[in-house]
Amino acid sequence: MSTSRLRKLALALMLSSLIMAPLALGAGKTAKQQQLQTLLQEIDKLKQAINVKEDSKSKYIEQLKSIEANVSQVNLKIRQTGEQIRKRKSRLKTLRATRLEHQRKLSRENEYLAEQVYAAFTLGSQEKVKLLFSQQAPDALQRNLVYYEYFSNARVGLINEVQSSIDKIVETETLIRQAQAELLQDQQALTEQQQRLKQDLGKRKTIIASLDSQLQEQGGSLSRLQDEALQLQNLINSIQEIFNEAPEGEFSKQSFAKLKGKLAWPIAGKVRRLFGRHKPSSDLRWQGVRIEAESGSHVKAISHGRVAFADWLRGFGNLIIIDHGNSYLSLYGHNESLFKSAGEWVDAGEVISSLGSSGGQSTPGLYFEIRKNGKPQNPTRWCKAGNSFPSG
Repeated sequence: MSTSRLRKLALALMLSSLIMAPLALGAGKTAKQQQLQTLLQEIDKLKQAINVKEDSKSKYIEQLKSIEANVSQVNLKIRQTGEQIRKRKSRLKTLRATRLEHQRKLSRENEYLAEQVYAAFTLGSQEKVKLLFSQQAPDALQRNLVYYEYFSNARVGLINEVQSSIDKIVETETLIRQAQAELLQDQQALTEQQQRLKQDLGKRKTIIASLDSQLQEQGGSLSRLQDEALQLQNLINSIQEIFNEAPEGEFSKQSFAKLKGKLAWPIAGKVRRLFGRHKPSSDLRWQGVRIEAESGSHVKAISHGRVAFADWLRGFGNLIIIDHGNSYLSLYGHNESLFKSAGEWVDAGEVISSLGSSGGQSTPGLYFEIRKNGKPQNPTRWCKAGNSFPSG
């Protein structure tokens, strides 16, 4: 085969590979999307199965679930509205600074224009004609005419700049009024959301009292604890089955096992070392720890991973479970609001929820677990003493 034909063949192969590469990438992206969709469908089926089982429980449980879901949503809206208000205030501040800058510029231009007008006035309305008949030497006359044209053009340009500055001030004033109206709407929405939250919290208090009364009458505290522990274990087992079949994806970024003893706590607060201790009036043991902090504080993912579950679960309230790969899971319970959804990827230190007392708790606190192959691990051996993520 000739050299020319070899070159043509090589060029054809190169072009073919360039054409096929995007197609292969597109196919890979489509396959990844399909895998994620399948994963989310499996998680959704799991949540539906949990809901069916809980429908047979106390009506107060169902009411608690409903009201705490509402509280979570309202809190999330309050957070979003608050962020929107901060952005609008910042924009309003910028617009006011811009208006002030234009006003100062207009003031300077007015001064310059006044000087120009005064100079024109002193020469009279026929200043150019006066220059021509001033009997000056030709060189001086030519020079003065050039100066005259320069000042005349400068005067016209200055007038145009003054008009432009005025237009910009008027435009900025319009934007300021618009921003003020939008800010007022957001503040009114925030007030309504806060009022709704207050009402929901009042209903929640009544429901918890009714639930506690029912449990005391039926003597079902132990049975409830056993049911809750079993339900969580079944949930974790189901999650691991689902995620063991899912592609590892981005887990190759780091090995969770190598982070033992180096992890930061998900929230800064008082850690009650409950792990391994007996729960009150039962043979059940605590499988995690409780971290006491102020309600609404940000809860952060302890490591990179994918959200496996983000929903309300009896006994744990608004619960987030993150899969860290290699059968490692971290659990965050009793949240006020959940900021992530199942299937989302999160990084270490990323805000995933706000701390609360959901699940019927009387005081705010985060219930936190780490599991390997479904078995509880002592969080105090994984998280570094005194180590927490920066606030915010």
